[in-house]
Amino acid sequence: MARTSVLIVGGGLVGLSAALFLQYHGVDFVLAERRTGASVLPRSRGVHVRTVELFRQIGIEDRVQKVAATALKAGAFGGARHGRNLIDSEALDLKAIHKMGLGLDPSPANFCFCPQVLLEPVLADIARERGGDVRFGTELTAFSASPDGVTATIGGEQLEADYLLAADGTGSGIRTELGITGWTLPPTHQYLNVFVHADLTEIVTGRTFSQCEVANEVVRGMILAKNNTDEWSFHLEYDDTPPDNPLEQIHAAIGKEGMDDIDVEILARSTWDTRVHVADEYRRGRVFLAGDAAHQHAPWGGYGANTGIADVHNLTWKLAMVLNGHATPDLLDTYEPERRPRAVLAAEQARLRTDFLGRYGIETPANAAEVAQQIDTGAIMMRYSYASDGYVDELTGQVGTRLPHVALSNGQSTLDLCGPGFVILAGPDAPDFGETVPVHRIGKGTELVDVDGDWADRIGLSADGALLVRPDQHVAARSDAGLTPATLATYLP
Repeated sequence: MARTSVLIVGGGLVGLSAALFLQYHGVDFVLAERRTGASVLPRSRGVHVRTVELFRQIGIEDRVQKVAATALKAGAFGGARHGRNLIDSEALDLKAIHKMGLGLDPSPANFCFCPQVLLEPVLADIARERGGDVRFGTELTAFSASPDGVTATIGGEQLEADYLLAADGTGSGIRTELGITGWTLPPTHQYLNVFVHADLTEIVTGRTFSQCEVANEVVRGMILAKNNTDEWSFHLEYDDTPPDNPLEQIHAAIGKEGMDDIDVEILARSTWDTRVHVADEYRRGRVFLAGDAAHQHAPWGGYGANTGIADVHNLTWKLAMVLNGHATPDLLDTYEPERRPRAVLAAEQARLRTDFLGRYGIETPANAAEVAQQIDTGAIMMRYSYASDGYVDELTGQVGTRLPHVALSNGQSTLDLCGPGFVILAGPDAPDFGETVPVHRIGKGTELVDVDGDWADRIGLSADGALLVRPDQHVAARSDAGLTPATLATYLP
C-alpha cells in the first residue's frame, strides 16, 4: 500500500498552499483534488499583504506577483460604484476606506490582486516543479482514521498517511463523515455568480472599479471586475431559485436598452449564499480541517481564502515538527485554539460588512450600528494575537503576535530571518543562547543593522534583549518576560 506523511484532500487555494508549506518544511504529501483542473471562476481576488508575506517566506512571492500583473488589463484594483445599473452608476467617496486597513502595517510585501482562476494554476505548477505529488481528477471515496494513522481510498488506490488535512471546501465530505458540528448563522442573501466574457471597455474607461452594486426593477446584485475590460463576474441576487437564463438580468445590470447588442458569453456559473459556519472542532484525532471546510462566511473583506491559507501556514510547521520527532503530538492541539477564534472574528466582521456602503466604511442611518462595530482589516489579518484571542493596536513584538517588519541593511526584512524552524532575534549585547536555535543579532556593530535604527524601540527591548520567534513568524517568548539561555528549552515544543 502506498504511504505518505500527509494526505491533503482539496486542491483549491488552501490545499495547494498547504502543499507548498509542507514542501518548505521538508514533509512529503499527496494532494487529491476531484476536479480535473483549477477553478474556472475568479472567486477570491484579493491576496492580502499577510498572505503575500507567507508566499514570500517560501520563495514564491515574485511568481505570484508576476501572474497577478496579468490580471488587470485596464485600471487599478480598487474603487467602488453603485446605482440602478453600471452605466448610470456613481463612484463612492472612499475617504473612509482606511477602515479596510490594507496598508497600515509595515511589511516587506504588497497587496496583490490575483483572481483565484489565475492563482490556483501557478500554485499547482510550483508544487509540481518542487516535486510534489499533486493529483487532479482524483477523488477521495473512503477513509478511516485510527490513533496510528489514516487509510484512504483516492482514485481507486489505497493510501496510508500519518495525517489527513481536509481542505475540501464548504460542503466538506470529510467534516460531514466525522459528524463535526459548528456555529452557524443563516444566510442573509443568495446569489448566482455568473462569470462572463463581455467587452465593457468603452463603458468603464476612466471609471474602473472593484465592485459595483446595482439595483433596479429587474436585477439586484453586484458586478465584480476580473480584468476591468472584458471579463466580469455578475453576482445576481435571488430569493427562491436562481434564474435559468440570466442574460436578461446581466443586461439590466449593465443598463440602457441599446446595450442588448453587447455580446455576453457565459463562461461559468455557481450559486452561493452568505451563511456562516465555523466548525466546533478543527481536529479529530489524525484529521484536521482547514479553509472553507473549517469556516465559511460572506466574502466581504476578503477574509475567506486568506484566513484558510493562514490556517495551513499555522498547521504545517507543527505537523513537520511532530513528524520529524522534534515535538510531541501535543503541539498539534494548539492548532484549533489558535485558529478557530480567528475564524470567528473574520466571520463576525464579514457579517458586519453585509451592507454595500457599510463595507466601505460609509455610514448611513441603516448601517450605522454595523459600521461602528467594524475593525480594520489590518487588525484581523496582521495584528491578531494568539495569546489573547483578540488583536493589538500596534505590533511591538508581543508574545503571540506576528513579528514586526523592520528593514535591514542587507535588503532583508526581519520577517525574512524567520523559519523554517524557531529563531532568536537578539540585540548586540544579548547573552549567548547556544546553538539550539539559530540566533540573528540586530543592531549597531552587528551584521544586521536596522536601516532606521529603530528595532530596539519597536520591540521595547534594550541592546541585551531578545525575541524567540516561531516558524510562522509569531513571537513565542521575550527576554523581558522570562526568556533566558537557561529557560529557552521551556519555550520550545
